Amino acid sequence: MIRSWLGWLVGKGDNKADRRNDVAPAAFEVGQRDLDPLTGALRWERFMTMLDVEQAQAPGVLLLIDLSARTGQVAATASARDENLPWLAQAIRQAIRSDDLLAHVSGYRFAVLLRGAPLHLGEAISSRILESVDDTIFMTADGIAELEMSIGGVSFDGGARRDVVAAATAHLDQARQSGKPAIIQ
Repeated sequence: MIRSWLGWLVGKGDNKADRRNDVAPAAFEVGQRDLDPLTGALRWERFMTMLDVEQAQAPGVLLLIDLSARTGQVAATASARDENLPWLAQAIRQAIRSDDLLAHVSGYRFAVLLRGAPLHLGEAISSRILESVDDTIFMTADGIAELEMSIGGVSFDGGARRDVVAAATAHLDQARQSGKPAIIQ
């Protein structure tokens, strides 16, 4: 009884995983050429290299995030996209750790690598990303843009290689078709 109360008071008995208690994974070298100048996120090619290295060494979760306009307010023009992309990247970045990796895939699609995260944390962080983007106001020349977001994700264990991008893409497609905000497995 005392052990459980003491554990509760100091937080040691909590079964929730808190990645802040873990040692941060080694940082990747990132140069100016590795970053997308518009969003400040990694370029897709560099992200894929880092994903391959990380997947071979440690567990984690890959999230693919796809955003689209709810009512057609965000035009497909480059200027409208350029207005919102930095804000989208920042909204996603606010929901993840600084050790996690954010990449701009193309258009309104982003990828996040949650380094060392188990599946249940991937689900929790995808909820935080959804909230963060939903709480951000995206202004365009035409007014406020309302965005819909879908997230597809996949968990992986270090060592065993598999095509996690294809699996995350399949989960993203399932989320879009089912109307669910996120599917992570």
